[in-house]
Amino acid sequence: MPERIRKKRKLNAEEAARLRAARAAFSSRPSKDQLLDSDDYVGPMSIEEYLSWRKGAGEAPLVGQLKAAIAATPKSLYAIAQASGVAAPVLQRFVNGERGITLETAGKLADYLGLALLPDPATGLSRNGA
Repeated sequence: MPERIRKKRKLNAEEAARLRAARAAFSSRPSKDQLLDSDDYVGPMSIEEYLSWRKGAGEAPLVGQLKAAIAATPKSLYAIAQASGVAAPVLQRFVNGERGITLETAGKLADYLGLALLPDPATGLSRNGA
């Protein structure tokens, strides 16, 4: 880990060059005050706007397949979570559409449900992206 730069210490030539480069990279960007005064800034999204935007993003086909397989299983979500090694709250929120899951979690669920994660024939990418 690089050494932290202390305020009272003088910068060496390499550090000074990196600092000049960083300042130059940000010099063309507007300041916070300039951005707030411009008409380009609309402010942060409200929770409602974010949720609406997030719902519009849609779901990947894998999500629908996993949810369908979970719904077709006669076991409770808690039993599925315990048997698959997925945290019960994560599974509950996933099934309710409140959150997504990682590929690792999808793999655990797929293994438990007897499904397979296969490469997309259109892209040729495997599960790990290689």
